[in-house]
Amino acid sequence: MSNACSNDFAFFPWKRAWHRVTSLLGQAIFRANVLLNLVLLASAGLVLVSIAGVTATRTTLHVARNRRLGLAERNSRVRDLRNKVELARLQSSLSSSEPADGQLPWRVLEVAEIVQESDDCRSYYLVDPYGGELPGFQPGQYLMLRPALAGSYQTTRCYSLSSAPDPRFWRVTVKREAAPDVVSSRSPRRQGGLSAWLHDTIQAGDYLMVGGPAGQFYLPEGNQQPLVLLAAGIGVTPMCSMLRWSLEHTPDRQVSLLFQAQDVDHWPLGSHLHQWQAFPAANVVSYFSRMEANEVAQIQGDHLGTLQPGRFTGQMATAMPRGNEADYFLCGPDAWMTAIRSQLVDSGIPAEQIHWESFGAAPSEQKTRANGEAQNNSSPACVRFAHSDIDAQWQGSQSLWELARENSVEIPSGCLNGVCGCCRVRLLQGSVSHEKPVALELGQNECLSCIAVPNGDVVVDA
Repeated sequence: MSNACSNDFAFFPWKRAWHRVTSLLGQAIFRANVLLNLVLLASAGLVLVSIAGVTATRTTLHVARNRRLGLAERNSRVRDLRNKVELARLQSSLSSSEPADGQLPWRVLEVAEIVQESDDCRSYYLVDPYGGELPGFQPGQYLMLRPALAGSYQTTRCYSLSSAPDPRFWRVTVKREAAPDVVSSRSPRRQGGLSAWLHDTIQAGDYLMVGGPAGQFYLPEGNQQPLVLLAAGIGVTPMCSMLRWSLEHTPDRQVSLLFQAQDVDHWPLGSHLHQWQAFPAANVVSYFSRMEANEVAQIQGDHLGTLQPGRFTGQMATAMPRGNEADYFLCGPDAWMTAIRSQLVDSGIPAEQIHWESFGAAPSEQKTRANGEAQNNSSPACVRFAHSDIDAQWQGSQSLWELARENSVEIPSGCLNGVCGCCRVRLLQGSVSHEKPVALELGQNECLSCIAVPNGDVVVDA
């Protein structure tokens, strides 16, 4: 070894890698080597391991990252395969059970996107899983949704379409409701189970069974009368569809929307709706019952249209442009609609110009029995559910559907308002009356259990 080399090692003893690590000097050099390299390479994310003077490096960060990517890719492939199998199963089940005459068609749709509209409301964008076009619908109509799960009976609920007709997608906006303590077709909380399931479980890429579109609450074709749309809470969903469709297809028709909300955190689709104020024929006003005037004034500059504190009334609605000659469309809680309708009538608006949407009981003054032939019957009756082999006592305050659910008898349901036809059952004995006129064509001895009450002892095929 040259003198230069000897002198070099003399000044830098850690370069003498041939020292025995068992000696005191070798151990000191080993420790210094490890510490020095760790300090120098820590910022690069490398871990250096020195054993007996031999340095080995591994880019652990990249290894871990590649492993995560590999697992994610594998999980994605597994999920896609599982979804394809599930889609094939669902399509097969639909093709093997064609809807009967008068019943709505069902299809399997994919949830393409989920958008949080407010603290408790989400929009679900539904598309054809094969990329096909979806049928058209009337602005204001609804869809029926149920889980795409195995089993013959599934909870079904109705949700208004909140988008204007578009062959690329359908959109429903769902408010998360608390689960009901007692299932009842007249309870405004009866939808809690399915809405909570949608919020907690459904993700983009999942499938839903979808029935419809259906419903008689929509803008009549060819009608050029001014429109006044009145909504409270989640009742704004069909109004969103009506407002956009009307402004796009009949831009000269005057359209006013009055939207009752609690505050900006519970204002589903509110910002979207106020964008349509840009149309000359539009007049969009939102009212906030839980906000002070100064709070509303602070956000007014961020939105077109008008924001107001407090609540609106039917009399205020008639003050909208051409309010006396307008058609009025209402959607919201039943008690609220009853009050607003009464105020409109008191203000001189003819009843035939007032339309409403309700998935619960109709406003009390409008409830009637089919053809006027049935009277209120509070006499107890025995109802036998033949297929389930269950006898139940009807006490005069429930529909057949409600009585069935209370006794664990499964009867499919949809709108629970006598519109969709999902709850139809066959009477084997006895007769029933319907609480409202039936627009569907029923088969012999069939009834709509959600609005049917027995005239005496009956036997039901359920």
